Amino acid sequence: MFDSGRVLYTPAGGGTVKWVSGDVYRVLTSAEDGTGSIGFIDGQVPVGAGPLPHLHKHSDESFFVVSGTIAFLGGEKTVTAEAGGFVHVPRGTLHRFMNVGDEEARLLFFFTPGGPELMFLYGGDEPKPGSAPIIWDADRTAEVMATVAERNLDLEYHTELNYLFKPEGGRP
Repeated sequence: MFDSGRVLYTPAGGGTVKWVSGDVYRVLTSAEDGTGSIGFIDGQVPVGAGPLPHLHKHSDESFFVVSGTIAFLGGEKTVTAEAGGFVHVPRGTLHRFMNVGDEEARLLFFFTPGGPELMFLYGGDEPKPGSAPIIWDADRTAEVMATVAERNLDLEYHTELNYLFKPEGGRP
């Protein structure tokens, strides 16, 4: 990463790759880079994968669906977005997403200000060549959050509210 003090630049192929909740994420910039004003991630989400319900009290999160079909929970409503769709989740809003399509999906998403993406960097699984990421259940999610708790990340999981997520295609 190049940081001139005002401009952040991550070259093609740059960033840090981590596995989180069954997904493959490449963190292109985080709150620890430059001004901390943004965290930006390029994500590959296998069919049926995605995080459990959570919220960010101090950061907004926005998503652009590059390919595939993703169901998003926002508060108590679930919407389905396809390639070219954009979803913005204001801070303090319960949300989650899941790939409900028939093929791997790709998302670009960012946090403003940055911060929650640090969980990916410090709690994500290291990629293992020849294997696939595991989908995290509530226990694995709690274990990871305990390991990053001292970092005071802007991330609260609410797995008990997963019943609110009603994706099309019937894959809760």
